[in-house]
Amino acid sequence: MVKNVATNQQRREQQRQNILRAAEKLFMRDGFKVTHIKDVATEAQVSQVTLYKYFDSKLTLGHQVVLALIETGYADYQRMVDDHSRSFRELIQLMITTKTTYAGEMSDDFYQFVADDMGGRLGNDEAYQAYQDGKERFWDSVIARGRAAGMIAPSLTDKALIMYLDMYVQYFSSPASHPLVGSATEYKKYADQLMHLFFYGFIGDPPANDDEPTKEQTN
Repeated sequence: MVKNVATNQQRREQQRQNILRAAEKLFMRDGFKVTHIKDVATEAQVSQVTLYKYFDSKLTLGHQVVLALIETGYADYQRMVDDHSRSFRELIQLMITTKTTYAGEMSDDFYQFVADDMGGRLGNDEAYQAYQDGKERFWDSVIARGRAAGMIAPSLTDKALIMYLDMYVQYFSSPASHPLVGSATEYKKYADQLMHLFFYGFIGDPPANDDEPTKEQTN
C-alpha cells in the first residue's frame, strides 16, 4: 500500500513537471498572452481538467514556470562554476553566451512576463524571493572562483559585488521605470551588451596578465 502511494505521488509529480515543461516551451516560443491553456494541455498530452488539478489558472501556471526557470537556472549555472576545467575567463564568457542566447530565444511577451513576476507586479514576490534564496551560495562560488584566479580586483569587497549584482537585478525587474529602456522588450535588445558590461564590471580591474591556466594546464 505504501509503495502504491509513493508511486501515485511520483506519477502526479511527473505529470506536473510535464505540464510545466509544455508551458515553458509554448510561453518561450509564442508568448504568455497568446498561449491558451488548451494549447498547453495538448502539448502536455493531458486534458484541461487534469491541467487545472495542478494549476488553477494560466497566471498560476506562468508563475510556476518562472519559479522553475529560476531553480533550473541556478542549477545549470552552478554546474558551470563547479567545472574547474574552464578558466575563470572562460567561465565568464560561457555565462555571457548562455545568458544572451537564452534571452534571445525567449519571446518578447514572456520576457515581459518574467520581468513583471520578478518585480512582484503579478500579485506576490515569490519569484524575487526564490532568486534571493539561491543568490548567496551561487554568487559566493563565482566570487571565490574569480578571486582564486586573480581575476577580481582585490579592492572590490564581496559586499560591494553583491550590491552591484542587486542593482542589476532591480533594473531588470522594473525596466519600464527606466526612461532609457521603457519596457522589457526594449531591454531585451541590449541583453548581450548588458551581460558583457555586467560580468566584466564584476571582475573590476584585473591584472595585466589575466590569462590564468585551466586545471588541465596546471596538472
